[in-house]
Amino acid sequence: MLFIFFIFLRPPTTTARNPLAEVSSDDFLRSAAGYGEEKLSTVVVGGSLLCDVFLDGISNLQSNPITGASMMVSCNTGKKTSKSDWTKGRTDEYGDFLIDLPSHLHAVPNIEKKCIVRILHLPKTSPCHQALNGHHTRIKLSSVKNGFRTYTTHNIHLRPKKHTSRNKAM
Repeated sequence: MLFIFFIFLRPPTTTARNPLAEVSSDDFLRSAAGYGEEKLSTVVVGGSLLCDVFLDGISNLQSNPITGASMMVSCNTGKKTSKSDWTKGRTDEYGDFLIDLPSHLHAVPNIEKKCIVRILHLPKTSPCHQALNGHHTRIKLSSVKNGFRTYTTHNIHLRPKKHTSRNKAM
């Protein structure tokens, strides 16, 4: 009898039920917004990295692909820079690179103005190895089809720094 009395004295629960919160989880909401496992779109940035070398020292220019260079696409999202604002890739044997942007960067407004390609590292075997000086290039939209956007840098040309002798008398 006392038990029944306490049941009736218990304060009523006033928490309102939110059916969306019950059905939705963080993973579901991310997926519904296009940021989950299933990609709703694909955005890639590609180009070629070339080392321009003068064969005869002055006029005979030859462009050679730079293999194995580390490249990075960096986007200014308007927030404090974080690791999620950039992604990396490498050049292949032809000097070509193709970097797939993470889903959360697909909707960056004015992506052509906010994202750049940087060269992070050049192989020591490249004649242009010492030409690396924070070089960056803007991207340009080259195609859009079926949820697939492609941006390009076209060809990025580097030239070796001229070697100057610094002989000191000893």
